[in-house]
Amino acid sequence: MKTFIRAVMGGIAISMGGMIYIRAENHVIGAFLFSIGLFTIYTFGLDLYTGKVCLILNKPVKFLGTVLLVYFGNAVGTAVSGYVLRATKQAQYLDHAKELVSLKLADNLFSTFIMAVMCGLLMCIAVLGYMNIKDGVGRYLALILPVMVFILSGYEHSIADMFYFSFANAWGGKALLYINVIAIGNLIGGCMLPLAEKMTGDKKVYTEEH
Repeated sequence: MKTFIRAVMGGIAISMGGMIYIRAENHVIGAFLFSIGLFTIYTFGLDLYTGKVCLILNKPVKFLGTVLLVYFGNAVGTAVSGYVLRATKQAQYLDHAKELVSLKLADNLFSTFIMAVMCGLLMCIAVLGYMNIKDGVGRYLALILPVMVFILSGYEHSIADMFYFSFANAWGGKALLYINVIAIGNLIGGCMLPLAEKMTGDKKVYTEEH
């Protein structure tokens, strides 16, 4: 239950970043402010699916159950945030959200998958960078810079997309398919650095949670 609650709050944190990104007229500023989600998650010890997946290769098999629970908790947090915000003055940005979602669903599945893999890799860089870097400023730059890169590159983040789909009320069979493809891509991308570590025997990457 504690993990699920932390995951729900993690979904809400990502939703805060998603909302400010939708509102921001300047994409660079919006990408920077989106990082409030990851900042909140790692400052307050919340749980995020794309942060957990990069730990899978160094955890027992039962950890997959935790990852799945976090995924569903994040889904609840983003869905609640998205639909609640539709009932506020944020609804003035619904057209922008619908346009954003429409572009995502217009992409083909292979492209979407690759975009999700790249996002997973960047999220792994952010999470493992935060765990490894000792300098306080450097740790938070590790959270901010990869997030800005994946946003400005148009890469696909499954949890952020859950918020966009909920806020735009765009759920359906196609949206569910795309979200699951994105989630799998995020998982594969998130495992790339830990896998490279195992294959090379390089122990520079710290892959355990503090």
